[in-house]
Amino acid sequence: MSGVSIKDRIKRLTASQPLLEQMMFSFYRAKNLNSGLAELERRAGLSMYDVDGLSKEMPYVPLERVIDNNIYGYANYLKQYAGIERDLKAYMEHGLFLGKIVHLDQFAWHFARIITMSQGRVDILKEKIPQKEAIAVGPYIHYAPPLYSDEEMARMKNELGKTLLVYPFHSMKNVKVGFNEQEFVEEIKRVAKDFDNVLISLYFSDALDPERCAPYEAEGFKLITAGHRFDQHFVARQRAHIELSDFTMSNGMGTQTGFCIYLNRPHYIYRQDIEQKPINSSESARFYNSSGGDERELVAFQRDYFSRLFGEFRSDISEDQLDATSKFWGFDQVKTKEELLSIFG
Repeated sequence: MSGVSIKDRIKRLTASQPLLEQMMFSFYRAKNLNSGLAELERRAGLSMYDVDGLSKEMPYVPLERVIDNNIYGYANYLKQYAGIERDLKAYMEHGLFLGKIVHLDQFAWHFARIITMSQGRVDILKEKIPQKEAIAVGPYIHYAPPLYSDEEMARMKNELGKTLLVYPFHSMKNVKVGFNEQEFVEEIKRVAKDFDNVLISLYFSDALDPERCAPYEAEGFKLITAGHRFDQHFVARQRAHIELSDFTMSNGMGTQTGFCIYLNRPHYIYRQDIEQKPINSSESARFYNSSGGDERELVAFQRDYFSRLFGEFRSDISEDQLDATSKFWGFDQVKTKEELLSIFG
């Protein structure tokens, strides 16, 4: 357990004890539910360009007992899609995991099920945590409609015209990311010469950093964000962004790569050296511990594979690109409402 913080140890101990976990869930739900739901409703009405308002800290609202299930709205929208009112009683992975990395929290939770996207990931989880049942449901974004109405989407698309959507590689909690932003901006300008507008989708923590925003604002690009990670409308807002675009771009693969392809938006990865720097020594140990130790070589190999696969600016989605993203994001694992109800209802 070297490199595991006291906070993480307490969290995992709580997750492993059903009664203690239920007590903590009930405490935070009673404390934050009303104010949190009101804040969610307020943020749902904000402009997608209000990056400050959408990125500010907000209450943690436990709609689901598993902590990570309350991130990005994946579980919330899956349940809405299927009409599920009860708790999923499963750990839902909060994005794409490369290599054979398994988050340590997944071992700790007392629930015996794990929700993921692809069959390949199911096979890895069966190997790593054989005592738990892994269930693939395909790309999570399938279950979330765009946050905005058809009329709003049509109006915004008319205003934007032909649109390039860009995802800069983002920071994480207590881990700052660094890359040559001016070089990236120049490549965006090269790609965007035949587009009417450029949307820069920033992760909420980066959107609050003026230095991170400045290079894009200087070029007149429009800044947007899917919102705070506790915003249950995050994935619905993200879907709206992708559907408003005609082409997507990044400088490193992420969960959004497969989401873009699933929604039939071509994607281009401009390869850059990316530095991820924990904010202090204790966070450094936590970061490298969660990054999979010996698995990091496989993660690097897969990142390189996708960077090469999407390393050409092209106006369509190649068969190889579709095949690879389908495999990793589980395009063939999407479930019907009836199937989800039979599993989780």
